Amino acid sequence: MDRLLRQQLDAIARDRRSGAAELALRAVTDLQSWLRRHPKPTEQELLDIARALLRAQPSMAPLLRLANELALAADAEDASRAFPFSLSQLHKALVSAPGKIANHFWRALPRHPDRFMTYSYSSTVLKALVRARSRIRIVYCSESRPGYEGRTMASKLARAGIWVCLKTDAALFSMAPFGHLVLGADKVLRNGFENKIGTDVLVERAHRGAIKGHMRKMRFWVLADTTKFWPESVNAMSPFWKLIQGPHAEVWKEAPKGLWVSNNYFCGVRFFSPMRILTERGWMTPKQVRGYLKNIRISPRLKELAN
Repeated sequence: MDRLLRQQLDAIARDRRSGAAELALRAVTDLQSWLRRHPKPTEQELLDIARALLRAQPSMAPLLRLANELALAADAEDASRAFPFSLSQLHKALVSAPGKIANHFWRALPRHPDRFMTYSYSSTVLKALVRARSRIRIVYCSESRPGYEGRTMASKLARAGIWVCLKTDAALFSMAPFGHLVLGADKVLRNGFENKIGTDVLVERAHRGAIKGHMRKMRFWVLADTTKFWPESVNAMSPFWKLIQGPHAEVWKEAPKGLWVSNNYFCGVRFFSPMRILTERGWMTPKQVRGYLKNIRISPRLKELAN
């Protein structure tokens, strides 16, 4: 790959504030520009870019899917035709899916305004909440330390005319879920989904409360387009299941010697009944998710590239 594309992929790898869909769209756009500069890519060039994408954000399925398309194109008889087409299809999906999900979300909401809670930053969730702003009384967000991407979510919601209450992460976790808990996902797997660390705490509290009957009016939403679907089990310790450990300095810049600072970015959340995923195709149950995953063609080279 050329220097410009390398710099662009390095910037994507360093980005800890943007959502998976946004980063994937950036990567697709950068690759489309690269193809215009290099209309006849070699097999090795495609594989080198695929390897870079696998290492950039291994917890974000859309980037894994993009790497997979590169590996599949490298195996094709005419990569210069196969890859531009698959890249165009992925670009179309990434651009159109958030709007479709937002419309599904808006139509499914009750007409009377209610309270909402969300966590971290997701461009898909942002678009859905803005679309539904006439049915929102208030949205509770948290900072989402250490990257503080929750502040980005809060500020964008506020600029859209939505009343927002920003809390610390601990304060948000201590609230009993109410109204609507709306979450994004970086990766949807056969047995669950992955998102910002702490998501599991919110989901567990919501699930326990619903079982006890304390939150009969609470609705739990996971918004994710199908580019975030990845055919690997949550429990399979494969090269594609990596709980990213961020720089220690993000948590404590000058920590004393002998102190270990943990800075995990992501966590896994297992499916439970009656959890569903709201996609651009509409609602999908865990069974439907597993059926969709079976139809995703994976390059046999991909695991080798990830090692």
